[in-house]
Amino acid sequence: MPDAPRTAVPSAPARRDVLKYAGATGVAAAVIGLPVAAGTPAFAAEQNTSAARGSAPLDVLVFGDARSETAHRLTATLSDTVTGGLGQRARVLNPTEPVSYAGGTLKFEVAVNPTGTTYVTVRLWGDDYDDTSPEAASGTNMWRLQLFCEGKQVGHQDQGAVDSLDILDTAPRTPGRFFFHTLPLPEKLTAGRKKVSLEIRALGRIWSYGQNQDQLYYNMTTPSRGIYRLYTHTEPRFVPPKGEVQGPAPTPKTRTGGEEILDSIKARVQKDQAYLLTGATPATLDGWAMQSLAEGYLWSGSPAYRQDAAVDRVLQAIDGRYLAWKADATVLTGSDQQWQGFGRVGLVLALLWEHLGDRLDAQVTGSPYAIANPGFEDGADTPTGWEKPSWAPGGTWARDTTVGRSGSASLKLTATGADDYSYVYSAPRTRVGAGTYTYGAWIKTDGVTGLGAHIDPLFFDASGTLVGSDHKVYASTGTHDWEYVSVDLATPAGATRIELHLRLTGPGSAWFDDVTLVAPTATDTPVPPVRKDAYIDMLKSSRDYWRRHFPHYSNQSQICAIGLYQTNRGLGLLAPSLALSEAKARDYLYQSLGMTPYLGPEDADGNPTKPLGESYYQVTKAGLTRELGFVGNYGEVMDWLVMMYESVTRGHGGQEAPELREQMVKMTKARGAFRVIDVDGDGCRISRIETVIGWRNEVYPGEIGYASRTAWDSNPLMTAVAFKDPDIVGWTQEMIADGQLYPQLSLQAEHTWTRVGLNALRFVSRDWDAFQSLAARPARIPTGWDRPDFVVTDEDNGCVAIKNGEELLFASLYWRARQGVNNYARVHQVTPTDQRSATIRQRTAGTTSDTFTARDWILWDYAINDPGAAGIPPGGFPPPGDTLHQALAGDVYRLAPIPADVPDPTLGVHFEGVETMLVGRAPFYLCEYGDYLIAMNTSDDKVFTLPARTDFGPARDLATGKKIGAGHCPKIGPHSTLVLYRG
Repeated sequence: MPDAPRTAVPSAPARRDVLKYAGATGVAAAVIGLPVAAGTPAFAAEQNTSAARGSAPLDVLVFGDARSETAHRLTATLSDTVTGGLGQRARVLNPTEPVSYAGGTLKFEVAVNPTGTTYVTVRLWGDDYDDTSPEAASGTNMWRLQLFCEGKQVGHQDQGAVDSLDILDTAPRTPGRFFFHTLPLPEKLTAGRKKVSLEIRALGRIWSYGQNQDQLYYNMTTPSRGIYRLYTHTEPRFVPPKGEVQGPAPTPKTRTGGEEILDSIKARVQKDQAYLLTGATPATLDGWAMQSLAEGYLWSGSPAYRQDAAVDRVLQAIDGRYLAWKADATVLTGSDQQWQGFGRVGLVLALLWEHLGDRLDAQVTGSPYAIANPGFEDGADTPTGWEKPSWAPGGTWARDTTVGRSGSASLKLTATGADDYSYVYSAPRTRVGAGTYTYGAWIKTDGVTGLGAHIDPLFFDASGTLVGSDHKVYASTGTHDWEYVSVDLATPAGATRIELHLRLTGPGSAWFDDVTLVAPTATDTPVPPVRKDAYIDMLKSSRDYWRRHFPHYSNQSQICAIGLYQTNRGLGLLAPSLALSEAKARDYLYQSLGMTPYLGPEDADGNPTKPLGESYYQVTKAGLTRELGFVGNYGEVMDWLVMMYESVTRGHGGQEAPELREQMVKMTKARGAFRVIDVDGDGCRISRIETVIGWRNEVYPGEIGYASRTAWDSNPLMTAVAFKDPDIVGWTQEMIADGQLYPQLSLQAEHTWTRVGLNALRFVSRDWDAFQSLAARPARIPTGWDRPDFVVTDEDNGCVAIKNGEELLFASLYWRARQGVNNYARVHQVTPTDQRSATIRQRTAGTTSDTFTARDWILWDYAINDPGAAGIPPGGFPPPGDTLHQALAGDVYRLAPIPADVPDPTLGVHFEGVETMLVGRAPFYLCEYGDYLIAMNTSDDKVFTLPARTDFGPARDLATGKKIGAGHCPKIGPHSTLVLYRG
């Protein structure tokens, strides 16, 4: 194989050549506004970092200090001065009256550098947080602080490369200490100026998934967090002036107590299982509920254990999903199961296969043309499929398991006084067609007087309006055994549904059983198919649809691959001739895990369309997912990994999958380098997910995370139990030693969603006991201060994680660059005493001459890459209130080269400014932050030469320990990174 071509950055271009070099070799200094003096190597054009370690800020504004505020011509609107952390003065911004999305403001002047980049850093107290919800939930007071310069918004309010000054979250970020967040001011607004006008505006909460303005933006209703100081400076890494109070490094404690949450989860699981077995209407159960009941049938601790009724109800749930799909195609294409489609149907069939008997030969139940639960066999205290009207509160109703005509239960109605009554009706309403139907029920009475027990069919039109009136037919009064009562009724014009009322008027007791609805002989009422045929139809349709819609985001492709495998596995049981080969089914899993290239959706003939060519991998060589770059919470895909693994290994015909386990363990362990060890709000040691450098919907600080986190489908023990890898087990045991398991379990105990119920069932029935039996392991989270130093680089995602003594540095060089190379990097530096987060300028090479121009957008800097998102305007819905304008509008970003076999990096979605694959990842990055210099080559076939670094000086290669002189120009080969440290 020939050597990769070498790209040397020109050493001394004339000023008129700078733009030419920027296009030819990607030298971005001129593009981003950094000065390039004659005789200076263009690529080495850098700010004077030799002075960075001790350089003073350009300006300091102390909020709450009258002299400082006056000197900066501060104008405060809806603001109070408060005494906050460590006795320091601060300003808070208050909501408007009446409340609105935007709150108070602080407007002031600060000094800036007339050349180069001026940075703004805000100082915030790490104990402030939104206490309106548990940490793992979504708070209602997650207010934002947004920066404006010369009247224009700097960056975007949500998920922008230049983000908000702050987003409050539901946990304290640095308890007992201040932290700093840094943003660059647009060079075009500071060029040639010594001062600019800045403004901080308080904003309400944003829900990023909102489908309209009202769903996106929520009013600010309480004061903002305290804002302590604001600084301007020229170096990317902010160094506070000497003498400022910071707060000491905490001495971590071990959390104790909280075990009682286990009893709450166990009680919740028992309640769920009992309800699913006896109370829920089977036809309405969602995918998580049907799997929960199937799992309960297999678990000895469940009331559903080995109960035939549990199997019956699981199949009735599948029946209900089948009928719903036949009535509405979006049950497959846009349901709560998303890209998994009908995968859980295949999974529960595999779990219960040996216990199904001849049930698959029966017709699908729950037809909308049949009355649900006509024999009252399903239910607990009251039967499912029947309700008592709110307008008829009299009498009592119950499912009586001591009386039954043909089965084991009946409906019992009881009334006491002469004017008392008890009414019950069928729900949902039953569809009827034209012609004469027979409606009937068997009735038994005891001591009934007055009008007595009767049936009353009521007709409704499609809009739910009553058609006609009562059709009461009475049974005999007194005391008697079963008597059949019926009435023949022609369906009135306009009627499409009936509601069958069962009633008792007057004192006594009446039992109803074996309710009947007999359609006319000549009718177009559909005949339900046999279950086996219906299920084959479901599974094949789901598999084939999602083969043609295999998504390109990592987490979505994994969910989709799970559904493809599960549906195919179900087909293998029901109709082997229709199933894909095991190798083909596993290939979808391999693609989603980065074990083979992602080949994208298939055409109608099953041929992959290869929208990203033949060499795009969903998981990087380092084991991280791609969306487009590094993601924090969204990258924690251990729940999907475990689900995928067990979709292969569990149930009838389950198989070993060592190749899957190996890759999944690698992916889980790759996340270990992206953990922040700190203390929680009570001063107890904790590990959190690194989120500051993540692209998507991140929260600050990250959620609790050791090996796996708590989420809708995940509990903190599951990866240790499923994979039993020594390191993963050790990390999980570290969590136990820190006392941080129980604080993560409130979701499983309290959230009523069936999805969380399945998660809680897994924890109780499988993971808790299994974890106790695992041997002790010595491994601990790699980012603990007592752990060895490391350098982890990921050139596919353009990110690094560095542990260097008692210092962590996380960086995304490929940072929220969705339409072109934006020359921004995101860094997060952590020490025991402080944390710095920042969006900073960096330099790049290797870009093309094609460009994208930033738009005047406020919420997002992109359009969603989803053809189904056409209703959301590019850049998102603007916030309520006055029209805002974007300070970054008009900035020009050069595009990175893309592989020749990628036909369209927009993947066919051509909205203005759409998020586009690959074009924002530069072939080469050079990023300086304090004492660190990171040179990253993301290309597959180029070699870049690092220029001399006179200002930066000699430094140590953190990966090898070798000293690199300032004049030495090492070559950076394809897919490699050099990290230098001069400290």
